[in-house]
Amino acid sequence: MSELHTTLPTEKQPYLLRDREGNRYLMGTQLVTFIASAASSGSLFELVSISGCTGDGFPAHRHARAHEGIYVQDGVVEVMLGDERYLLAPGDYAHIPAGTAHAYTMRSHNARFLSVTSKGEVGKVYTHLGTATELHVHPPQGEAVDLAALLTEPIDGGDIELVDATPAGEAKLVTNVEVPDGVVPYVIASGGGIHRVVGRELYILLATNANTNGELLVLDNMGPAGNAIIQHFHEQHTETFLCTGGQMTMWGNGQEHQLTPGDFLHVPAGTVHSFRMDAHFTRFFSVLSPGIFEPFFHTLGSPYDQGYIFPAEPGPARFDRLMQKTQAGELDLKVVGPPPDGSGGPGGAPSGH
Repeated sequence: MSELHTTLPTEKQPYLLRDREGNRYLMGTQLVTFIASAASSGSLFELVSISGCTGDGFPAHRHARAHEGIYVQDGVVEVMLGDERYLLAPGDYAHIPAGTAHAYTMRSHNARFLSVTSKGEVGKVYTHLGTATELHVHPPQGEAVDLAALLTEPIDGGDIELVDATPAGEAKLVTNVEVPDGVVPYVIASGGGIHRVVGRELYILLATNANTNGELLVLDNMGPAGNAIIQHFHEQHTETFLCTGGQMTMWGNGQEHQLTPGDFLHVPAGTVHSFRMDAHFTRFFSVLSPGIFEPFFHTLGSPYDQGYIFPAEPGPARFDRLMQKTQAGELDLKVVGPPPDGSGGPGGAPSGH
């Protein structure tokens, strides 16, 4: 069995990246790290982590075709979203549909956020503006780079257009916790979203098919230490796991890996995989593309309105509904075996039991 790639590959395949690894580019004192590229995802999406110094940012612009999501990892990031300005703290999320004017500014030292974009056409902007680097952390504050001036000429194949937009008023803290219907811009405070509970694991949808025209699902996931889930694979969609808190164990095509915050596993269609949460509080960020797997979370999980943390006592895990729909071919899910840690009963017990 071949080892998983541990560098960003140039074709679609399973791979593992440790925290701050990936293809890296400097834009002034901002460090852009490609975690998933158009090449590695088969042009389904791109995922980059961007870090910088206080005051670093990107001018107002929009994407004609790509939907974007911003999820803050560290520090505070101000995001202009249409006619509003928001201060995003760790765990907050901003959803930016195609055609929406937006910009960002780092408002704390060593701020860092994830940006996921659909279609694989935005990454060319970063490679055009930046310079390849061996650095893993952005450098100290230095002379500002006029990114707007560098964007006056079109970038071949880059989905970006500068816009003239400067919203008035103060930037607001994020308080909304609801996901709206439709392809509209919105922000969600950490822990907010559409909650589905399985045992003690809490799956939180931040962006649904309805928000992305079926191109992406974006999830925040959290739970306690527990058991591994069943071994399975998908035939039609890619799934990703980026640990943001605690520790987890991942299995990919029979190989076992421990993930700590910042570590990332890319699981394209056909990859047999499983995971287990190992810390008392484990959290991970997921992108699934295309978004056809959304019914899974509503089938196995149950609505949960008890707060913004996983429950102290296990909730239901609807394996009866899951197996019924799986056997009927209604879910992009192929079960191939019990949990790899030997913890499961029929179908595998959920984590947290």
